[in-house]
Amino acid sequence: MCGIAGFIGRRANPEALPRMLARIAHRGPDGEGQWLRAAGPWQVALGHRRLAIIDVADGAQPMENEDGSVAITYNGEVYNFQALRPALERAGHRFRTRCDTEVIVHHIEEHGVPGVTTLDGMFAFALWDVAARRLVLARDRAGIKPLYYAALADGGIVFASELGSLLAHGGIHAELSVPGLASYFFSDYAHAPETIVRGVRKLPPGHTLVWTDGHLEEPQAYWRVGAPAPAPARTDAELATALWRELGRAVKAELVSDVPVGIFLSGGIDSSCVAALAAAAGGRMKAFSIGFENATFDESKYARLMAERLDVELISETLDERALLDVLDDALDKLDEPMADPSFLPTYLLSRLAARHVKVVVGGDGGDELWGGYPTYRAHRYAALYARAPAWLRTGVVARAIAQLPIDDRYQSLEWKLRRFTERWDDDQVTRHLRWMSSVDLPELARALPSARGLRPGTLDARLPETDDDLQRILALDFSTYMPGSVLAKVDRASMAHGLEVRPPLLDNSLVDMAFALPSRYKVRGGTGKYLLKLAARGKVPDEIIDRPKKGFGIPLATWLRGPLRSRSEAVVGGSPLWDTGLLDRGVFESWHREHQERKRDHGKPLWALLVLDHWYRRHYTASPSPARGSA
Repeated sequence: MCGIAGFIGRRANPEALPRMLARIAHRGPDGEGQWLRAAGPWQVALGHRRLAIIDVADGAQPMENEDGSVAITYNGEVYNFQALRPALERAGHRFRTRCDTEVIVHHIEEHGVPGVTTLDGMFAFALWDVAARRLVLARDRAGIKPLYYAALADGGIVFASELGSLLAHGGIHAELSVPGLASYFFSDYAHAPETIVRGVRKLPPGHTLVWTDGHLEEPQAYWRVGAPAPAPARTDAELATALWRELGRAVKAELVSDVPVGIFLSGGIDSSCVAALAAAAGGRMKAFSIGFENATFDESKYARLMAERLDVELISETLDERALLDVLDDALDKLDEPMADPSFLPTYLLSRLAARHVKVVVGGDGGDELWGGYPTYRAHRYAALYARAPAWLRTGVVARAIAQLPIDDRYQSLEWKLRRFTERWDDDQVTRHLRWMSSVDLPELARALPSARGLRPGTLDARLPETDDDLQRILALDFSTYMPGSVLAKVDRASMAHGLEVRPPLLDNSLVDMAFALPSRYKVRGGTGKYLLKLAARGKVPDEIIDRPKKGFGIPLATWLRGPLRSRSEAVVGGSPLWDTGLLDRGVFESWHREHQERKRDHGKPLWALLVLDHWYRRHYTASPSPARGSA
């Protein structure tokens, strides 16, 4: 795991690459490498910050092939590199190292850009072909590793693992992107290919991008989620056995490392399955967990239960409100692009805890999107029933039930969910799902961002498999939007801030293919999510973990914005430099803040999104410090 940066331009720019690499030093604290060459009219610069995991002694980058005709800078891990290497050696390629980086160099040299399809892992890389004067950018299928790029005015290109690193090049006139802002306030993140900065793009997951001698092509998809296959002939028990076997193979492959590997153990079924198989394959390992003094969010007893069952050492911290608030500014400083998921804070602290002991952990990310773990998936079925209810029941009884909820922070989330459900039931399924998940719904978005009126957030146009299985389309939607845009981006930034690599075995290529080949009834059945995964885990994971309701890795956001973060929120609403851009309507946010304080509506999500954006904007665009920095 590392950080990459580089550019191709018509003039030498010797100060740019060191600046770019300095901005991502946290991603690779073990070393830095630079590769500078002239290629006709072009100056080529590839840079790398290294977190040494495999072939610690000889795996430094950027790396060339044996004759220097191909060079790469690469972030990630390709788990099937040992399987790919023998065929390359038989084809005459010569190797100097044991690392996966050199395998990628020769593999793409041998097979061209289509060779990316056979790489199994998490990766983002830039590969330079000297003779063709061609740069290839590629990103893994799930979008585990990030990759930003932008066209330069002289026909060149600049790229980096993080937005801040790319902007440090100096060749981009950075302005806020209106589509990026619309996506951010709607979804909590800017959906690829959009970013929060105009002219800068994110390479979408499962895509490649080719720049050749001044010509930048459009990104090309090399993989997309497919439609499910016909119902399999095997029994549920046989499928569950096959799933457990495949997950065990994936976990074993992702434990390959020249340094110790630990486990993120939340106490949920996904991380517990990974932990059970990792402990069986890797011997005695350290597991890491975060608990909360607030019982509403605490899962620590389940993490302890699983650790005791596996006889692994559990290293944990119990967090109170003060611990989370004290780290707020440091954590937000590490967000190179605004992301408004507040669970970034506990993820940041969990990563800090693990990084004190190991460089690599395996975790359970991807289980909810692949196997139907979110309650929202079941809500779509309730919406179908709700649609068949008499109008008087929909508009009368339910509305009165919402109105009678106590004015209390404990009921704000329930009120918000019920209101969203009743207001969105008659949308088409994709729009309904995205509006349910949104921080700022479409009518409110048009008011808050007058500059974005008429724009559709990019997630509404996500390409989905053609199938009559509606739930399968929603799973594919979350897999291609929310998961890479929020879940995986959160884990990447939080972990890499501490020089920690997080590997998600559930996102192994074969497991993803298996999940999407199965009809949705193997994911959600009888009101229960993760049906097949739970069946596979039965007997290996305690029933208390398998059968308990899902609990998110959250924080009491609505309460904080009325309590310890109230003065900060007031300062942002009252005096953010964002208002000077003319892109946001200050009056709308002021009314939301007032309604939130008066407990008329829960506007915690958009107010938090504004606070995060304000912090980022001050840090990158102005000399103005964040209000109340260092305190609540």
